[in-house]
Amino acid sequence: MRKNEYTSIEQFTSQYTGVWNPSENHWFGLDFIYHGVEYRFNTGSVYETDLQLPNGLEMMFGLYKKNNNVSKEEKEYELIGKFANMDDVLESTLIDGRPFKDIIMDDDTELIGQD
Repeated sequence: MRKNEYTSIEQFTSQYTGVWNPSENHWFGLDFIYHGVEYRFNTGSVYETDLQLPNGLEMMFGLYKKNNNVSKEEKEYELIGKFANMDDVLESTLIDGRPFKDIIMDDDTELIGQD
């Protein structure tokens, strides 16, 4: 059974570029489960204040892994990658060594929330 609603990379990227506007299908973040692990793709940063990347560009997107054993002192999500543009996100291999563009299109990737 297909859990993933995306039918193309363009459909995914169009939802996270441009001005946030849910009525126009432009979102700020996406929560998803891949191989039993929950992740969050986020426009901008969830927690970080230093948004500069080592190459001098500004972080535009973050990829986070959910911390299920969170205490009051810990953050709910752990940053696993920050990116200056959508192409960098799509080509990243931070989850199971697979390109993110393949993971986000995988039939077994379960989309669980957008905001």
